[in-house]
Amino acid sequence: MFTKRHRITLLFNANKAYDRQVVEGVGEYLQASQSEWDIFIEEDFRARIDKIKDWLGDGVIADFDDKQIEQALADVDVPIVGVGGSYHLANRKLPTRSLHCHR
Repeated sequence: MFTKRHRITLLFNANKAYDRQVVEGVGEYLQASQSEWDIFIEEDFRARIDKIKDWLGDGVIADFDDKQIEQALADVDVPIVGVGGSYHLANRKLPTRSLHCHR
């Protein structure tokens, strides 16, 4: 059976340890689930952020603690998963769902 491969863009800062861990977690998920995703990670996406709508693919997983990323994605028409510690702020422009993990 032929299934569509989804093109997913990851927008994270590789200089931040937390962002690297998120990217690693996405990779572990893909390996464990055998999902049909093609992952796109641009080393310096800020150089092309003005044309972001041209290269997003089918969905985005992004660092929403980075205001520039959040603003660039504010009016795109693909599913977005925003990751970060400030997702609970009331002034967010995008719809959010929060997941609270208790250990």
